[in-house]
Amino acid sequence: MVTLAYLYAHLGRDMDAQVEGTARALLQKLCEAKGFIREDAELALRHMVANVSPSRSLTALTNTGVRSRCTAVRKSTAELLGRLVEAVGSSRLLSVRREVTDRFIHAVSCLALDSALEVRTNARKCLTLMVSHPDLIKMVERYAPEGDLVAMKDIINKCQSRSKR
Repeated sequence: MVTLAYLYAHLGRDMDAQVEGTARALLQKLCEAKGFIREDAELALRHMVANVSPSRSLTALTNTGVRSRCTAVRKSTAELLGRLVEAVGSSRLLSVRREVTDRFIHAVSCLALDSALEVRTNARKCLTLMVSHPDLIKMVERYAPEGDLVAMKDIINKCQSRSKR
């Protein structure tokens, strides 16, 4: 896992082709392991988000991490999506191709309404980073699951009121 972190850090976008498989394996390790193995897997995933193309890392995280039964995987996915927003910026992330925006909004909305507190907290931090985008509510209305729409609007309004303070 440390080797994967090293490869992500030094090869960067040349690792794009391997992102899906390695991210799946690293996210599974988060669920299976504790202690230093989990820390190494999180380190490798952080390097993945920082160094490969944003759309590839987003696809890898959402395909495996959002619907996982393991709380540690969902928590790490929410945290990594927040790092992706920090690295790329909300305006760029929400103005790229439609399928990327759709995937991202859907993932964040699912994680923001998760049953585990630490998952919700990390997803809401991600939303707080995106509140400055003027079309965020429109995007949520368009791409979030219909059953989650009212709750997501409430969460965004709370994030907006907190950021104004």
